[in-house]
Amino acid sequence: MATRFTGTRTILFDIDGTLLDTTEFIFQAYEHATAALGLTVPTRDWIRHQVGRKLEDVYQEIDASREADLIELHRSFQETHLELSSPFEGTVATLTKLRRAGMQMAVVTSRSNRTSVKTLEVAGLVRFFPVVISAEDAPLLKPDAAPLRVALERLAQPKDTAIMVGDAVHDVHAAQAFGIPVVAATYGFPGGSVLAARPDAFITDIRDLPSLLEV
Repeated sequence: MATRFTGTRTILFDIDGTLLDTTEFIFQAYEHATAALGLTVPTRDWIRHQVGRKLEDVYQEIDASREADLIELHRSFQETHLELSSPFEGTVATLTKLRRAGMQMAVVTSRSNRTSVKTLEVAGLVRFFPVVISAEDAPLLKPDAAPLRVALERLAQPKDTAIMVGDAVHDVHAAQAFGIPVVAATYGFPGGSVLAARPDAFITDIRDLPSLLEV
């Protein structure tokens, strides 16, 4: 399995459930937005299965007539509760090791740029990522390959040395659509269920990534 990654020089990371533990950051945003408008608050199990989807699509399902208000409440809550997001244990050390090994790294997230960079700043991770691709930066979101393509273009790195690391099925499918290897983070939101998407490899802890890449 490791030989699949021996030529890796560029790593595209998802944020939520991969670099950052944003469980409460996401759960509480959905709970706040729906409760504020007097709607039925979705269960956390239901919310867990929406992570990685386009926010507009999720809130259309909840109440299409108030989609815009729900999205604004959701994003405003997150902007004022950045403390609910924190890096997984070992993330800083792992990224430091990868950078010292010469890896070029970028972030590809479906989250809005209103909070994506800020959460990385609060976590002390933004210094590792010269490129952060958020929902507004590509014509389509994951599972489309477009955000990954934009990330590599901005990094000025070739596709044949890149891999994707993410916890969601959308991350796996985006990498597969783009034609690059993908490592699933089974410690994220979907847990081991992401393996059904058939990633090239998986890690149960972000600290396992350097050894997988043989660095």
